[in-house]
Amino acid sequence: MFLDTLLNLIFPSTCLSCRKRQKSGGVICEQCLAGAKINETLFCGKCGARLPSNRKECHKDFPYLLGAATDYGEETVKNLVHNFKFKCLRAAAEPLAKLLIRYAENLRIPFTDYLVIPIPLSGKRLRERGFNQSELIAKIFALHFGLPMETKNFLRTKNTKAQSETKNLAERKENVRGSFVVKNTTNISGKNIILVDDVTTSGATFFEAAFALKSAGAKKVIALAVARA
Repeated sequence: MFLDTLLNLIFPSTCLSCRKRQKSGGVICEQCLAGAKINETLFCGKCGARLPSNRKECHKDFPYLLGAATDYGEETVKNLVHNFKFKCLRAAAEPLAKLLIRYAENLRIPFTDYLVIPIPLSGKRLRERGFNQSELIAKIFALHFGLPMETKNFLRTKNTKAQSETKNLAERKENVRGSFVVKNTTNISGKNIILVDDVTTSGATFFEAAFALKSAGAKKVIALAVARA
């Protein structure tokens, strides 16, 4: 801890957003992070409508409720996600998790009976990147709320291409179709699940993951993303 503090004093870091040098360490300054607009409700996973009651009101048969902490158009968020996913900047996990935690606290939902599950990567993608960005965020989130986290029972069985490389909604859906499997349904059946990912765009990944979990007997699925594009 002393060494880290000394290094920060000698070599202050630069904020990814405003580019100002800071002595506090980290990859984003507190001012820029606090400036990101945080949502206050859940959304319908199908049509995207705001749900002030944080309950399904329109498409009640859809397999999940959508949670998005903020918008991907927020420059601070975009910089963090880009460096996290494409430049393998692990330190971006903490500020991204803080945004998700702020959002979850805005929802005023008692997260006391949920199992946290990060969206898994394929084995090939995990080896290439060296870490699962969703898992790093989910770990901080779960620790903050004192929730259990599962990473071994829910797997991605297909090495699909990145959703950002697809051209349209139909291709996104087909790209992830049948990609997820639950190894042991006993550990999922009857549970409330919080799925965690960094960014959601079309919702195709969340849909396939939530469908697999609901098919394994999950009671309720809330899909939480740091940002919605």
